Amino acid sequence: MKFIFTFLFVFTYITTSFSQESNTLSFTNFETDFFTYKPEQKKSVTDDHFSFAKYVISETKKSLNNDVSNYNVIHYWNILTALDMLKVDKSTIILAFQKMADLEGSCKYIVNYKNKISFYKTITAMYDHYYSQCKKRDSLVGTN
Repeated sequence: MKFIFTFLFVFTYITTSFSQESNTLSFTNFETDFFTYKPEQKKSVTDDHFSFAKYVISETKKSLNNDVSNYNVIHYWNILTALDMLKVDKSTIILAFQKMADLEGSCKYIVNYKNKISFYKTITAMYDHYYSQCKKRDSLVGTN
């Protein structure tokens, strides 16, 4: 009996993992994973937010034209906004933010939109870290 329970548990875990894998964004394959990402509406997400997030994701995919070399700061910013509206888990927001923050030009968004975005509340400490780094970089550039 114990063996059957263990087998069923492991089988359920594995099948659940594989069924969700197509909708998982990873750091290593984020750009390619995004092309197959399908938004899911949680109970806590309004129809308007879900509809808008789906639209943003769809339009972002179109503008990328299925080419990972087309990504820029704006694409990641739009993805972040959509993922936040979908109320995805914090680790996915962090992942998308890291991808965006690593690009040239990200400081402009990080500094200028800090108080205008809702995902700031989700990743406050991380956002503030990048924000202070951007402000330091700006002040160093200004003194040269």
